[in-house]
Amino acid sequence: MKVSKSAIAVALSTGLLFGCDFDVGSENGSSGGGDTGGSTPSSALSGAYWELAGASSSTQSVDLPNIYVFDGTNQTYYDDDATPGEYKITVTPYTESDGDITFTYYHDGSSTEVDGSYTLTDGALVVSTAAFGDLSGTNQIDNADIKAAVEKANADAGFNNVVQIIDTKTDDTGELRLKLSDGSTGALVDSIAQGKITIDLTYQKHEDTTEAEDTNGNNAYISLYGTGTSNSNLYGELVLNDGEVFYRSNTVVDGKPQLSDSIGTYTLGETLEVELEWGENDQYSFNINGTSYGPFGYAMENAAVQVIAIKMGDNSNTTHFELLADNFKVYNIEDGAEELVFEDNFDSYADGHNLSADPYNSNSNEATVQNQAGAADDGGSEDDGGSEDDGGAEEVVIADDFESYTVGDQIDTANSAYSVAGVDGSTILANISNTIANSGSNSLYMEDNSDSGKGTVAREFSAGAANSGSVSTSVYIPTDGYVKSSYLYLGTSATGSSSSRFTEVVFGSSSVKFRNESGSQVDLQDYERDTWVDVTIAWSGTDVTVTVDGTEHTNLVAENDTGAPTTFVMYNGDTSSVGTYTYFDDLSSDLF
Repeated sequence: MKVSKSAIAVALSTGLLFGCDFDVGSENGSSGGGDTGGSTPSSALSGAYWELAGASSSTQSVDLPNIYVFDGTNQTYYDDDATPGEYKITVTPYTESDGDITFTYYHDGSSTEVDGSYTLTDGALVVSTAAFGDLSGTNQIDNADIKAAVEKANADAGFNNVVQIIDTKTDDTGELRLKLSDGSTGALVDSIAQGKITIDLTYQKHEDTTEAEDTNGNNAYISLYGTGTSNSNLYGELVLNDGEVFYRSNTVVDGKPQLSDSIGTYTLGETLEVELEWGENDQYSFNINGTSYGPFGYAMENAAVQVIAIKMGDNSNTTHFELLADNFKVYNIEDGAEELVFEDNFDSYADGHNLSADPYNSNSNEATVQNQAGAADDGGSEDDGGSEDDGGAEEVVIADDFESYTVGDQIDTANSAYSVAGVDGSTILANISNTIANSGSNSLYMEDNSDSGKGTVAREFSAGAANSGSVSTSVYIPTDGYVKSSYLYLGTSATGSSSSRFTEVVFGSSSVKFRNESGSQVDLQDYERDTWVDVTIAWSGTDVTVTVDGTEHTNLVAENDTGAPTTFVMYNGDTSSVGTYTYFDDLSSDLF
């Protein structure tokens, strides 16, 4: 599971142990929540419940085998030695690289950190250690009893993620979009003529919003689309609005199917168990907390459903409400038999992860993972920017607002997760500043006042090359500080080498630009100096979406000189001009 490592550090330091619910199925890809470039490195061992057997294996009860779950950074150990049939959870950091592994091995009622090498052949694991010889590993992921016990242990520990969907933009809708035919979804089918979804929804006021409270644009939707995502392709739609339930009818006005009158009510803030079915007799229906609605005739297009969208708000308004979603499952129904083809409980992502890439469609917007458990709450402590906690687990920043660092320190001194090149501390700077900030009082200040060089600040991805993912930051270009451009670089070079560039976003004199497949800089949109500009770069393969101050620029293709990026780099100026200075703040990615 891609858990925020800062959350794990807190859990360890406070003595709160919680587990990783992989909630995955067999190799047929029926489960969701796959690797989306989250905070933990990829691992050949992940996504499995490993039972390790050797000469000195840990005590095993007759009820359940004790199992190890590896996620690339932390191992989670489930044992029922104390209470047969009920797992206790222990989380410890571990390392692996190129078939070598250092982890905590449990044996004879105690534990030992061991080094070894492993091989994985046709699903069979062998870990060779000097201390305990060969340990054979069996993947118990398909054991229903074990999976149920793991899920119960996670639930008892209070761990749960949901996706939060909000709408703070006047040119887009908050949306989590699943397109079944996207190869990365893992869905077993490309379209569903007859099927259903089940999902838990919570519609409530968003406590942290600054949006004005009004009656415009507050609808939440579950929308079913056929061969496209326009009004003409809508098969059916469940609509929630401020305590009332509606549906999309097949009454068409000006080419748009109309919203029904209110057909039911619910309480704001309560969890709604929703089941939505379609396709039988060209109709759809839904059930909310045991109350059935429908059936209703299809709205516009009587076609197999290809896209399922969970939305909050609309394109022209903002809303002070939020929609929380959990336990999302999609079923294909044939001859009365239901087949689960996609599922996601969102527990496999880091807190704050932006769900705008695999397995979800890039048109998803303002849909982020939110940790609702107490595991990440230690009574008010905040992310310390990459220090080590008392539990010994390395805390890697997922979102860095530079608040915890000392003003004036060079960034690589403040946090060794960053590296710098060309920075000399006098004419080329990369320091913590409190002159201006996007959030809090601190930001990263970069200055190029040298006529013979420029400086770069890099942060490596913890799992190496990322075929998909996203990086976000905010950039401030002062009028007095603009001499040459400032850059947000993705590639395989910590110095921002053009020969190792995947792509980059460039702040020119008045416009934000994108480095495309030909290596050219193409304009995306204008920006204003002396103001913070929010940028998110998301990619899947070489397909790139750049969002600038809420405006999405899609169908972009990366230059991709050296393959998937391993590094994010910020820099400004050039090797001959002097006087460029720039501020960066709120750097965020699950890949760090």
